[in-house]
Amino acid sequence: MPQRIIERLEQLGYSQSENPIQQISCVQRLFAQLFEFENLDVLLKNEEPITEQFLLDKMVNAERGGLCYELNGLLHIVLRKLSFNVSLASATVWTGQEWGLDRTHTINLFEYKENLYLIDSGSGNNLALAPLALDGRTITSPSGSYRLRSQKTEKGSMLCERWSEEGWTKHCAFEPDIVGWEDLNRVKELIHTHPDSPFNKTMLVAKTVEDGTFSINKERFSRKWMDGRTKTIRFDRRSDLLEQVKLHAAPGVYDAAVELS
Repeated sequence: MPQRIIERLEQLGYSQSENPIQQISCVQRLFAQLFEFENLDVLLKNEEPITEQFLLDKMVNAERGGLCYELNGLLHIVLRKLSFNVSLASATVWTGQEWGLDRTHTINLFEYKENLYLIDSGSGNNLALAPLALDGRTITSPSGSYRLRSQKTEKGSMLCERWSEEGWTKHCAFEPDIVGWEDLNRVKELIHTHPDSPFNKTMLVAKTVEDGTFSINKERFSRKWMDGRTKTIRFDRRSDLLEQVKLHAAPGVYDAAVELS
C-alpha cells in the first residue's frame, strides 16, 4: 500500500470507524481528492497493459488520473490491500440519450451483511462518494444524489440512478457478474479504438470536489456548485485550456495535457 494513501486515509479519519461501509466511503472520498477523471492517455495512445504496477506508477507516482478501468482498478487494489473482499464487474453507462458502449464501465462490487453494494470512483463528476446499497438508501454527495435499484433494463437487472431536474434518471446498469483483472484491458482496448468511444476524440478532465464539480474540455471550463451556481469559461487559445488544467488538476495531468498539445 503506498504510504501516501495510508497517510491521507488517516487524515480523513479512516481508523476512527470500524464500519466497513464508512471505511470504504473514506477511501472513495480520498480518491475523489487525489485523482481526476481524464482521458489523456487515450489521446496520447498509451497502449500499455493495465497492471497493478502500471496504475501505481501512473496515478500514485506520476500524479495522474485516469478513466474508469484505471480509477476503479486502482480502487480495487487499495480496497483489497485493506482486506475488503471486493470484486470487479462491468456496467453500461447511459449517455443521456442512449446506452453507451456495452459493458465498458468498470465498477467494484462488495457484499456486506447480505447486501450488495456498488462502489464507483470512476465516473468523474458523477460520484456518490459512498457505497450504494442495492435497494437501499439514497446517497447524496457534492455531485448529486444517487441510488441503486433492482430494475430490469436492456443492460442488466441492477440500475444506478442519479437525481436530476427531470427526476430520477439512468446512470448505469449491470449484472452482478464478477470479471477478472483481464477485463480492464478489454475495456481499455474498446475505449481506445472503438469508433463510438466517447473518449478517443477530444480531451476531458472532470472531478467531484468538496463543494461541487468541474469539467474541462477543449472548448471550456465548467464549474458547478452544490447551491446551484454555475460558471463557464470559454477558451480562445490552447493556453487558456492549459491554464485551467494547471489551476484545477494534478501536476501530472497538466504535464500530460502539455504533451498532448
